[in-house]
Amino acid sequence: MSDDLQVLLLGYGLAGRLFHTPLILATPGYKICGVVTRDAERTQQALTDIAGATIFESLDQALRDASQIDLVVVANANRAHVRDAHQAIAAGKHVVVDKPIAGTALDAQELAQAARAAGVQLHPFQNRRWDSDFLTLISVVEEGYLGEIHRFESRFERLRVTPRGNWRESNDRQDLGGVLLDFGAHLVDQAIQLFGSVISVDAYARSIRQPGSADDDMQIILTHATGVISLLVGSQVSAFPDPRFLLLGSRGAVRITESDTQETHLRDGQTPGGSDWGQESFTAEMRIGNEDGTTTATDLAVSPGRWPHFYASVRDSITKHTKPPVALGEVIANLRVLDAARLSVKSGQRVILSPPASHDAAPDS
Repeated sequence: MSDDLQVLLLGYGLAGRLFHTPLILATPGYKICGVVTRDAERTQQALTDIAGATIFESLDQALRDASQIDLVVVANANRAHVRDAHQAIAAGKHVVVDKPIAGTALDAQELAQAARAAGVQLHPFQNRRWDSDFLTLISVVEEGYLGEIHRFESRFERLRVTPRGNWRESNDRQDLGGVLLDFGAHLVDQAIQLFGSVISVDAYARSIRQPGSADDDMQIILTHATGVISLLVGSQVSAFPDPRFLLLGSRGAVRITESDTQETHLRDGQTPGGSDWGQESFTAEMRIGNEDGTTTATDLAVSPGRWPHFYASVRDSITKHTKPPVALGEVIANLRVLDAARLSVKSGQRVILSPPASHDAAPDS
């Protein structure tokens, strides 16, 4: 009998098929035993991609008919994340939830409390903590090359002229659409990982392509307790998506123009986890100031991306009780910042966070 963790995957769209499935299949210790989808095309695709998987029409059916399930991966539409995670937790299953784990910090806190009461693990999928470009920035900050960091700029931008018209662009608050929450879930997480607790938030968000739809252009300004200012930009209406990162310090700066390519490789059908997985062909540019007023420019190698780390760490957390890859309290802190950003958008005012939103020993509730 196999000791592999038996996985049920909820949803087989973009997240389920292109992100979670290949990462799970490439990680020893897992078997995807079932997929929940009602879509005929996605059903056929799942049966092709995942040998031996059973297709279920609902989570109810799967939990009733597949008692061997150990882990439920919630990778369906945002509006279903909290509902389905609660149901899986109540059934005594460990859970991974694609970002955003919830629409508000309160909803995430309630999920965390439910998981703790049920004695199961709840893992937020924050895969971009293991982006190549972001890991490179972590190394730069730790080495102290730039002196005192004072400004951080981070962008997820693209040009999508014609809206797709799906739930991601719906203005229904239950759908949890829009770039502020979608891109912001990663941008805020990375900023707090780098520079610590956030004490205030200024934000705007608007819909440019279709007034009245979910926001497709946003900016969040974070003030960290350290004095660092993070400028976070997300847009579906920007033809120039670079630089991905700009990090400014008292002695120099680092600019990373291009972005991590792991998503591109997954979309192309490449198998994650090989010896060359996550390797990048681009470099980061660092400029250091000299006493004579000149600067010295250096190209920095970019750290390899490591998305496969997430599911390996989830496996070990469940089977060996090791540290989880992403602490629930950290994602709750992120959502406190995003709650404040929405309030800032609505009021046009800066929002002060008391206590600050921090990843340092962040509680789960």
